[in-house]
Amino acid sequence: MKYLTIQEAFERKFKRQKKIKKLKYDALGSCVHIGKISPGCISCFKVDPFAINFFSGTKCNVNCIYCTSNKNDKGGIKTKIIRFANRVLKPSKMSASPPSTFCFGGGGEPLLYFDFISKRVKLLHRLCKNLKRKPWLYLYTNGILANKDMLLKLKELGFDEIRFHLGATNFSPAVYRHMRIATKYFKAITVETPAWPPHKKQLFKMLPIIEDIGVKHLNVGEIEVNHNNLKRILKAFPDAEIYPCYEVHLDDAGLVYDIMEEVIRKNFSYSVLDCNCFVKLIQRGRAKWICSGDI
Repeated sequence: MKYLTIQEAFERKFKRQKKIKKLKYDALGSCVHIGKISPGCISCFKVDPFAINFFSGTKCNVNCIYCTSNKNDKGGIKTKIIRFANRVLKPSKMSASPPSTFCFGGGGEPLLYFDFISKRVKLLHRLCKNLKRKPWLYLYTNGILANKDMLLKLKELGFDEIRFHLGATNFSPAVYRHMRIATKYFKAITVETPAWPPHKKQLFKMLPIIEDIGVKHLNVGEIEVNHNNLKRILKAFPDAEIYPCYEVHLDDAGLVYDIMEEVIRKNFSYSVLDCNCFVKLIQRGRAKWICSGDI
């Protein structure tokens, strides 16, 4: 493993970005992308007090090397999450500030918490029934449980977008089939998967497949490194280079920009967003209160 200074890491990114003329820069450079990003991504960069994210729990049906969650966690829905749900899903709260986006994610597999999701979404619809604004409703999944029956349930609940983490299942053919089914039922299908260097060949193999499926957005995330995944990452990828930027991140050696260049070269139709450390910096900090730009 090698430690990079922030100067080394940032200079690499900026040099790589300059080579791609079609890149778009928003939020003073924190949002770097090609194409139009998903509505669910905008709240990461733009001030939006009405974006609601539920992190259901850490229980999962896969075991990703780079997962930042605590593997000793039992994965139950935390009391504080239930309290948060009860606090935001009140008639007075909804009428005063109806959500613009409503998301279910977390450090595990959200579809393992389907009952929790279903109850909250049904309550949301009841509370927002007479309001003009309908929130953009989306969910993350590794795709294993997203078969036709589950997708129909999510459609009935009114979801707009489903995001698939393909790297979690090593780009499973079964998950690709689930994604193809999903395109029939939702406004947007997104792939959100990390720039994990050992997956480079599979990521490039993925690009024409998701174009054929009809995916609208590709979000390539830079891997965060913490005490839960550091040893596993080093065992699988001894040549890892890491650097500090809000949290500690794994440098992807320009992999996300290699992907963007291929998407541009092949004229694929989906957007590509570089979810690097700068996204986390603006998403989790106070920067977007002054750095938001038109996206």
